[in-house]
Amino acid sequence: MNPSYDKQTLAAYFQPVGDDLLADPVLGPVLRQLAETDPDLVAAVADVDRSQIREALALSPEERLRRAVALAGALEGYQHVAA
Repeated sequence: MNPSYDKQTLAAYFQPVGDDLLADPVLGPVLRQLAETDPDLVAAVADVDRSQIREALALSPEERLRRAVALAGALEGYQHVAA
């Protein structure tokens, strides 16, 4: 089976931590510490599909809250079924 996306598309979605983030005055020290104490975690960042993050950030805060409340309600329903 062939992948549904070409390498260029996948490279746009999955990227390692960039030098710009390491140079950030707030995030940089945390990332450098994580690189020393848990390099697997930093390496796993490349496996995050950022398209879903971008899609969520494109929504208004009210819509994000609405969706979070709906998800919490659905999870609560599952909790009652599992009990």
